[in-house]
Amino acid sequence: MDKMEHPEKILNLTIDGKQTAVKSGTTILNAARKAGIEIPTLCHHPALEPYGVCRVCIVELKRGKRSRIVTSCNFPVQEDGLEVSTQSERIKRDRRMVIEMLLARCWSSKVIREFAAKNGVTDTDLQKTENEECMLCGLCVNVCRDLIGQSAIGFESRGADRKTSVPFGKPSDSCIGCGACVYVCPTGCIKMEDLPQERVIERWKSEVPILVCKSCGKGFGTVKQLEILKTKNPLTKVYLEKCPACRERELAEVMVRKGGI
Repeated sequence: MDKMEHPEKILNLTIDGKQTAVKSGTTILNAARKAGIEIPTLCHHPALEPYGVCRVCIVELKRGKRSRIVTSCNFPVQEDGLEVSTQSERIKRDRRMVIEMLLARCWSSKVIREFAAKNGVTDTDLQKTENEECMLCGLCVNVCRDLIGQSAIGFESRGADRKTSVPFGKPSDSCIGCGACVYVCPTGCIKMEDLPQERVIERWKSEVPILVCKSCGKGFGTVKQLEILKTKNPLTKVYLEKCPACRERELAEVMVRKGGI
């Protein structure tokens, strides 16, 4: 006998007085967005598993007479009748302190200053760190390890000395120059530049040879990046010679000649 599939459980919850229904396991952050309620966050990225490191997305969760503070990005709704407050006095106080600490650490970051101002924090009495834009969210580390599968970067030291770095502070052979770390960084502190022959990611001291299109001569991707893709799928070898624009143009020309367009 075939095993019967059980329908997904639908749970009801109230967020800032607004009732909504979501599937069991939905995070409070996504439930709030479904209800049209915006919860501020910095370290959340839809492509990565959330782990609540920035603490900006905290909410107050009530069940009966008891309440507690949780990070909404990684707290799943698993019971009916939850009450969530995103703007209680307790949350406003705690969130302000979290943002002040981020602002003190990343005072040099325009992104963090603008984010703080948007949430009502324009300055802090905490000691400011100059010339620091990394908020230690770990998105760069996670995307390199979990999605790219290279683990070319990681965390170094602890406490006030904690930072993201490459092993032993030297260029890592594992870095394929894909730029994923650049794309997910919320503060823009990781810079990437494509030179005629190589792609440079300054923060990691990474210099990776660029793949040059045999048709137009422009760089696209990196040699390491596409070589790894080729090992995963032999069909990828056709992408090692020409850039996407040239391949698309040539395909269009072929279809025109054959009367496909």
